[in-house]
Amino acid sequence: MKKAAPIIGLIVGIALACLLALFFRENPLHVLKVLLTSSYNSKFDFGLTLFYTTCLIFSGLAFSIPMKAGLFHIGAEGQIIFSAVVAAYLGHVLPFDTSFSILLLCVLTALAGFLAAYVIALLKLYRQAHEVVVAIMLNFILSAFATWFTINRLQNPNSQNPETHLIQPSFQFLNNDFLKVYFEQSAVSSFFLVAILFCIVLFILEQKTLWGLQIRAYGSNPLAARRLQISDFKILTISLGLAGVCSALVGLTEVLGNTFQFKIGFSPQYGFLGIAVALLARNNFLGIIASAFLMASLHKGASDLDLETKFLTRDFSLILQAIIIFSVASSYYFFNYRFKKKVKLD
Repeated sequence: MKKAAPIIGLIVGIALACLLALFFRENPLHVLKVLLTSSYNSKFDFGLTLFYTTCLIFSGLAFSIPMKAGLFHIGAEGQIIFSAVVAAYLGHVLPFDTSFSILLLCVLTALAGFLAAYVIALLKLYRQAHEVVVAIMLNFILSAFATWFTINRLQNPNSQNPETHLIQPSFQFLNNDFLKVYFEQSAVSSFFLVAILFCIVLFILEQKTLWGLQIRAYGSNPLAARRLQISDFKILTISLGLAGVCSALVGLTEVLGNTFQFKIGFSPQYGFLGIAVALLARNNFLGIIASAFLMASLHKGASDLDLETKFLTRDFSLILQAIIIFSVASSYYFFNYRFKKKVKLD
C-alpha cells in the first residue's frame, strides 16, 4: 500500500483540482477531459507534451539525485534560469568554427549549472547552512541576475518583450531536428532522447557503482557514512553538482531546442514541478520518465483550459501543480508515518 502512496496522492490531487473548478462555474468532468486528452489532439500537441516531458525529466533528476543523499534540493528553478541565460549569451558571442563550438557551449552551460548548485554545497559544508534556505535565496538572486543581464546587456532590439538576441544561426542546428520535423515543428527536440539516456545511465550508476552506493548510504545515515570514511565533500559535490548539470540541461533544451533565445518567464516553474515528478516516481530514475510524461500531459491540458473553458485560464496550471505537489507529499506522510504509528500502537 505504501508503494502506491504517490499514485493515490496524484489521483486525489487531480480530483481536488477538478472539484475546485466548481467554484469557477465549470463542469469538473469537462475539466478532467481537457486535462487528460489535450496532449493527443495532434502531432504538434503530442510533440509539445514531449518537450514538457524532457524538461520535467531533467528537473526531476535535479531533485532526485540530491534526495538520494538526504538533501532537499529546491534550487533547480534558479539554476535553470541562470543556465538558460548563459546558453543564450554564449550562443550570441561564441565564434562558430566547427561542431566543437556546440560542444563548448554545452559544456560551459553545464558548468554554469554546476557552479550555481555548488554554492549550496559549499555553504552547507563550510557554514552548516541548510540547503533549503540557501536554495530559496539563490533562486531569487539568480533570477534577478538573469533579468538584469537580459535587459541591460542582451536585450533584443527588434522586440519589446524582455528577451535576448537569437543565438547565431549556426547554433540553431536543432531547427531541422528529426523529432521536430516529425511533430510538425513542435518544441520537442533530440534533448528528449538525451533525457531518457540520462535516466538509464544514472540508474545503472546508482545500482552498479561504488559512488551510487555511497550516496545512498550517506542519505540513509550520514553519521554511519562518515565513520566509514565517506567524505561529506565528495557526496555534496557529486549529488548537488549533478543536480546543477541536470538543471542546465533544461536551459539548453529551451535555448538550443526551442526558442533559440532566452525569454524572461519561459519556465512554468519546471524546478518546482520536478519535485512532484521525483516524488511520484519514488526517486526511481527510470520511474521519472513515466511520471514526467504524466505531469507533462497534465500541464499541457491545464494550459489548454484557456481555450476550452469559459472562466478558467492557463494560470489554473499553477494551482494544479500546487495541489498535486501538496497531495503527493501528504500521501508520503500519511502512508509512511501514520501507518508506522498505527503499527506500533497495535
